Amino acid sequence: RGLHRPPGDVRKNYAAAAMNTACDVKLELPPVAQSVTTARHAVAELASALGAPKDDVALAVSEAVGNSVQHAFRFGKTGTIKLSAGPENGELLITVADDGVGIVPDLDNPGLGVGTSLISRLPREAIFESSDSGTTVTMRFELKGRNG
Repeated sequence: RGLHRPPGDVRKNYAAAAMNTACDVKLELPPVAQSVTTARHAVAELASALGAPKDDVALAVSEAVGNSVQHAFRFGKTGTIKLSAGPENGELLITVADDGVGIVPDLDNPGLGVGTSLISRLPREAIFESSDSGTTVTMRFELKGRNG
């Protein structure tokens, strides 16, 4: 399956574009603030449909996409943020990946450091991978009434 890149205005039709018949989300987003909202709404709908903790999923994805928007595309680097989410082995598996600069200190815009802490605490598991080719955050959330 290919990734869906929303047209110029990422707010339009995010739900229809994000969810396909296999009950998963695949988005390719520009590194702009509106992408956080687009991603949050798409995964919140999916979490509700699958029985995952909607608020935790929405917050963790907002933080991961927000970190990419704010920190990944510095030093003249451009690129995209890819979000994929779907059920796997009784869990909701979510991946947020950017092709930015990786996790490097941002002395001009350090942030509060709360985002990665929240991302680490909300899902059952969170894995951060970073290189000079970008950052990937993988999160696993339990589904209600299901065992791994």
